[in-house]
Amino acid sequence: MVSEKQQKYILSLVTTLLPVLSGHAATMPMVTEDDVLADIKLVHSVTHLDQTLPETPAAVTIIDRRMIDASVAVDVVDLLRLVPGLQTYFVNSNRPGVTYHTLANAYPRRLEVKVDGRSVYNSIFSAVEWSVLGVELDDINHIEVVRGANAPADGSNAFLASINIVTRSPLLDSGWRVKGDVGGNNIRNNSVSYAGVIGEINHRTTLTYRSNDGFDDFADYSLDDDADMATLSFNGLWTPTARDSLEFRWGFSNSNMGVGSRSSSSPRKLDYQYQHLQWHHLTKKHNQYKVSLSHNTMDLLDVSEPLSLYEALSGLPDSSTKATLYRLPDKIIIDGQDHGYSERWDAEFRAIFDQRDDFKLVSGFALRYDHVDSENFLNRLGGVSQTSQRLYTNAEWSPFNGVVLNGGIVGERDNTGTHASYRLASNFQFASNQTIRLAFNRGYRAPSLLEKYQKTFVRYDENLILDASVISDPDVDREQLSSMEIGYMASFDDAIYTFDLRVFRENLRDVIGERREQYPDVDNLINIRDNTETINIDGFEWQAQYRPNNKFLVHAHYSQVHSDGRRLYRSTPVVYYDYDTIKLNSPRHNAGLLINYVADNELSLSTMINYRSGIRHPKGSVLEGYTRIDIKAAKTFTFDSSTVELSFTAQNVGSDYFEFYDINLFKTRYVLGFRMNFF
Repeated sequence: MVSEKQQKYILSLVTTLLPVLSGHAATMPMVTEDDVLADIKLVHSVTHLDQTLPETPAAVTIIDRRMIDASVAVDVVDLLRLVPGLQTYFVNSNRPGVTYHTLANAYPRRLEVKVDGRSVYNSIFSAVEWSVLGVELDDINHIEVVRGANAPADGSNAFLASINIVTRSPLLDSGWRVKGDVGGNNIRNNSVSYAGVIGEINHRTTLTYRSNDGFDDFADYSLDDDADMATLSFNGLWTPTARDSLEFRWGFSNSNMGVGSRSSSSPRKLDYQYQHLQWHHLTKKHNQYKVSLSHNTMDLLDVSEPLSLYEALSGLPDSSTKATLYRLPDKIIIDGQDHGYSERWDAEFRAIFDQRDDFKLVSGFALRYDHVDSENFLNRLGGVSQTSQRLYTNAEWSPFNGVVLNGGIVGERDNTGTHASYRLASNFQFASNQTIRLAFNRGYRAPSLLEKYQKTFVRYDENLILDASVISDPDVDREQLSSMEIGYMASFDDAIYTFDLRVFRENLRDVIGERREQYPDVDNLINIRDNTETINIDGFEWQAQYRPNNKFLVHAHYSQVHSDGRRLYRSTPVVYYDYDTIKLNSPRHNAGLLINYVADNELSLSTMINYRSGIRHPKGSVLEGYTRIDIKAAKTFTFDSSTVELSFTAQNVGSDYFEFYDINLFKTRYVLGFRMNFF
């Protein structure tokens, strides 16, 4: 009988040897991990150690290739609707927002998102810009979502949760893939991909173009939130020896889209590029060393109508200040073009020690450089920069059969000083394939460059500020999180039935928000970015799956969240706390269901049903709950050296509902799809 330790080593060895085997692909059948260990699901994102789900110190949702194929998703964000507690929404038609449990604002910024281990968090928005990821659904191998704080593995930005999108290795693909979607809302999504071998390098190149007309105009609001996005990406893999591999990825994305708030929208142009180099070495003693270097840049241009002083004054009520300003010569005060630039360098070294059956250890050091330049956001030329360091360790110890202890700590140094976050967890397997997990997290999140240094003014000249909208308090400090959870995991009948329950309490302190204060400008008010909020979150969530065979799949999830706390709304002339709105910032109920059946004639039928109760989005709208039903039918035809898939997708076949703003009406959409793979 092969032990679990031996199984993991076999998997690691096979993964390393796959590129070597691929050199004989012309004469050998392709070998994949699934061929060797089809029933073992290993998680990497929680601790950077390869762990089975019952060993992990956090709740995890794995969206694997089977679920992706079964889903009704047309983009990556659609897949995340399969995760309990995760909120997905559209601020504008082409600008998604994703958060966990709470703080579902226009730029959610407490969720670490990675693609193949490369952080895609963007400092200029303090958030993830999903439109420029350049990840096609067909290129994804699986997605790991850590439901809960994950700072010991991913740093302070994994404050509430973390997501790692893992793309398919290029050695698992071969030949051409052509894909196209057309449908309502003038959807035009097309991609072409080629995977092959050049010498000893396996590679895949993907070119994608996506466009749509955005949400329809609603009532008296004209929504100019259409988009067209083009992306080119390359993924290469070189294995000079059986124990070494070198992966190199780069990509470029150009996006033109309409963005804005409930009151107005304007064009935005984004130019995004990245480079990612990763070296992996496996020693004879089964230790592993990894070195990663990545670089992201984003150029931003927001365009609006120029505004003169007199045009701005015409919309204000009469006052002595208004009369005084009319004495000044009229001139352009907003030129209509806001430029921004964001850059991030990441370097990381990681060592994984796995020499004993009962103890495993990973340690690493990461160095990061961030730079943001935006005269509109920062009110300065030259921008602001920050260099931060991160040192982390995660350990797994199994002192007794059926008992797994996990501990992790990360020390970080940034623009607010030095702080440490940690996690402790105990997993007890009390019956066959049933495990109880107890975990505690203490974490900190440093303010981003924008949160730390923002100053957004409208000036007449250097000496006269007409309107101050947002400035950061010079003493804005780190956010704090304490969380406790009890988890239960069960697997029955050789993993045909699986169930995962998480009961949690999360306490957030010194949450960075905005308070209203008096200021000597036109409206005598300003928003101060500061540590203004305290949030307490209690609840539970579960996910269940039924997989009797490759033909049938059912995945269901549900979360119930209760939040309360207080928000410092104003401190002058008197202190005023808001206790009510925080309760509405999280939907009380969130549920989803995926059902898929594949007939013998390769006809695949799927439905996804999602329910969310009412919510008040911060700086968005108060929205009622909704139930969304999506359906899909896909038929695959196989020829000698190619496969063709034709599909029909209907999104939201039920009643219309609103996304983020009460003018973003999501109506029923129909999409026809075509996909062809040939060698």
